[in-house]
Amino acid sequence: MANYNVTISASGSGPSFMLWQGSGGTSSGAALALLAGDTVSFKKIGTYSGSFVISGFNTGLWTSGSNLTLTTSYQSRTVKSGGTVGFVDALTATAGNKSQTRYFKVGGVEPDLTITDIEDISRENGSTNHAITIAEGTSTTEYDIRTSSYTGSVVGTRSGNGALTVSNIPSAGNSRDYYVTGRVTAANGGSNSASSILSYSVTHQSPGATTGDGGTGTYGIQVLASNGDIVLDVSDRVVVFADYVSGTLSTSETSKNVTLARAGTAVIDMEPITTPIISGVAQRHKILHTSVSGTTLTIQRTSTSSGGGSAQTAPYKFLVVFDPEA
Repeated sequence: MANYNVTISASGSGPSFMLWQGSGGTSSGAALALLAGDTVSFKKIGTYSGSFVISGFNTGLWTSGSNLTLTTSYQSRTVKSGGTVGFVDALTATAGNKSQTRYFKVGGVEPDLTITDIEDISRENGSTNHAITIAEGTSTTEYDIRTSSYTGSVVGTRSGNGALTVSNIPSAGNSRDYYVTGRVTAANGGSNSASSILSYSVTHQSPGATTGDGGTGTYGIQVLASNGDIVLDVSDRVVVFADYVSGTLSTSETSKNVTLARAGTAVIDMEPITTPIISGVAQRHKILHTSVSGTTLTIQRTSTSSGGGSAQTAPYKFLVVFDPEA
């Protein structure tokens, strides 16, 4: 812990001049950086017999915010602990009609506040915690998870990057906002004062009614990520594979029905015709049309030949899918 001295010199009846001597920056950008426990001592000298006053002590930096009336002996003010790094305070010395201002600030290492975003979270009914990951931070920053606000109760802490399980979750059927703050301890050169970073929300699913669609009721299936996020629910629209069909229309066939392994709703042509006209001749026998109804796939073409030429076979490859909402 360091001590800094300030002497205020004033002489004359007005006084005719006044001078701030010693510590303190002449602008906010040049403010003297102070650490918790540091002291600044003030006294007056000179022939001026009137009152000397130092004002402007802000409790964001000092343990006391009251004005200081100077004497010819040093009087000290102490820097508080837990101040916000970078906070600047302006002190003004006044003697009669003269005054001068100098600047001081909370010094120390600032926390890294540029971590990556944290997505909102949904947790299944009955959960007792939730998990997040701190990324792109620094090892010297302590990251706290708080409830209610950026100054609320701490419910989880980790140093630097990595996973963090927070043993806190809203009651079933409700959501709660969580607030992430960063601080650097005195051991790492900081003030241990928390700065706000970001917030995220956690939803705790309700037990549901007597029926359910994805596990929030009394039955259902859900797919969860490792952190408990729901990535797939039975109520989601999921298109599934029904069948893969390949074969050939013979030289005499303009239509054909194929029985699928399971019901489908849509057909994707895996080898669609890309050149419908070759040497001026329309390749109508290669243009295939499909429809699907349940487990029946119908394949059709308008001609078996190319522009009146000899009959041709027509190979096909189709992927059939099922869309529950089609």
